[in-house]
Amino acid sequence: MCSNVYNRRYVQTPFFESAVLPGVALKAVRSHFEMCQRKGLFVLLVLGLTLSLGAGQAHAQADYRNLDPGRPIAVEDAQPIAYRELEAQNGIPRFNREHRGQWIVGLESEYKMGIYKDLQVGLSSEYVVAHENGKTVTTGRDRQLHLLYNFNQETRHLPALAIRPELTIRGGGLGSRHEHAALKAIASKTIGHNRLHLNGSYTVGPTAAPGRGGELVNRYFYGAAYERTFPLKFVVLLADVYARKPIDNALTQVVFEVGTRVQLTPKWVLDTGISTGALRSSAGPDLGFTFGLSHSFSFRWLYPRKGTT
Repeated sequence: MCSNVYNRRYVQTPFFESAVLPGVALKAVRSHFEMCQRKGLFVLLVLGLTLSLGAGQAHAQADYRNLDPGRPIAVEDAQPIAYRELEAQNGIPRFNREHRGQWIVGLESEYKMGIYKDLQVGLSSEYVVAHENGKTVTTGRDRQLHLLYNFNQETRHLPALAIRPELTIRGGGLGSRHEHAALKAIASKTIGHNRLHLNGSYTVGPTAAPGRGGELVNRYFYGAAYERTFPLKFVVLLADVYARKPIDNALTQVVFEVGTRVQLTPKWVLDTGISTGALRSSAGPDLGFTFGLSHSFSFRWLYPRKGTT
């Protein structure tokens, strides 16, 4: 059984400071973390793949225009996935070169389900390989549970509006030491083949130790995105700019991203993007890129049979 004993005893120090621990203790801590995180990641991956392969072939339809955080840009839209549908994003890699000699590769998994009309629930986790000053750590970060509720369909004059409550659960060698709760407001507006999105969120909870927390939790976040749809090609081009205050109270980052989403089949969507924090080089990452695949599916038994309600 994986417990938080090692978290409380050893890992309450800044990024990589644990390298000064005695050799035997350090090896034990790293071994314990790696075992726990690998088990957790393996369980999530197996769960996602099992659900995907065992799902019914009818009903579910991927939407390449739906934007989720990090796929491939941070700003999201106000539209949840459809009621009774599920979506699995297994092992989405994200690379960030923070500064010279420091880089992080994150492997993120997310599973979502439409649990009611205009309401979805999702679970995200992140496993990272981080390198700084010649030292490399392989460990996990926090997990996040979220809801996304859409208040309305957009009209000619009114944008679609949604809220996203989030609960971030501490975990891993580079995760937070406390739970955090956040609330995000989202607005989306379509103008022809163009869409605009605005996001803003704030998180309550203790400040994390330096280097802790990762991409899933920020003290505050606000940003805007532009989306251009090519419906005959099932492609969207994306660009956004956002500011985020890390939960460890580091300098506010200002990041610019561009990317694309392509619908490969009715159920599979590919996304890829690049980012830079050069707008504020003293705080943001020098360079980043991401690549991911998502699979939408459903189970036949989730749908009522004909003649029933």
